[in-house]
Amino acid sequence: MKRFVVASIVSAIAIVSFVPSSGRAASDAVVSVLYAGSLVTPMEGPIKSALASQGIDFQGQGGGSKMLSNLIASGAKSPDDFVSVDPQQVTKLGSKVAMQKTFASTSLGIGWSADSKDAALFDAVAAGKTPLVRALQTDGLVIGRTDPKIDPKGEYTIVGMKLLAGDAVEQKILGDDENPKQTFPEEDLLARIETGQADVGFFYRTEAIARNLKFYALPGKASLSDKITYTLAVMAAAPHPAQATAFADFMLTGQGRTILEKAGITYR
Repeated sequence: MKRFVVASIVSAIAIVSFVPSSGRAASDAVVSVLYAGSLVTPMEGPIKSALASQGIDFQGQGGGSKMLSNLIASGAKSPDDFVSVDPQQVTKLGSKVAMQKTFASTSLGIGWSADSKDAALFDAVAAGKTPLVRALQTDGLVIGRTDPKIDPKGEYTIVGMKLLAGDAVEQKILGDDENPKQTFPEEDLLARIETGQADVGFFYRTEAIARNLKFYALPGKASLSDKITYTLAVMAAAPHPAQATAFADFMLTGQGRTILEKAGITYR
């Protein structure tokens, strides 16, 4: 794995370029970023706002990390930066990546709205009064999760539930890996919980906290907190190379880090 190293002189030049002069059109100062859909709330909220206050037009697109990586690999997308929740989705891009760093982690669990018809049930789970596996087998419960074919969280959900409940019970709760009654696009899943279209969903702690959902991490190793990590990559063919490097600095050590830590990400 390449190490993320930015020479001080390059970093200084990039930071200067990141903030346009008063005579430069703000539309010229662009940074395009593909990022894991679990980061959509902080990315399109406080991070976008913080960059706008510096005269930077943040052009972001969230989605499943596998899907985004495939778009970059095929040449369909050419971002300045890529933030993946699975390091392998960056590594497989090879020479398309100029620099990369795995910088933070989070945990897998369930999230639910205070307005959910089953809120009391999962409040009891969080209080240690009801076993999670039993609660997830409640008749009529609508569970939401993401597709393991395009989103690492979908894969992690299956792995975590097998660790927690065993293969047979995991199959009973989740059904087929790509069960169409449960799997939704990552960018839609939060909205389905908030609107009551699903009663409980599998989320990272990051996204649940950012959207003010109640959250309960899967117990023990099933939370996969040692495996679920975020990797930031600066792309070799970044259309805006100075902004690409400066955005990485912003996210790793600057204001972006502060924003993501408040959103529930644990920096390394």
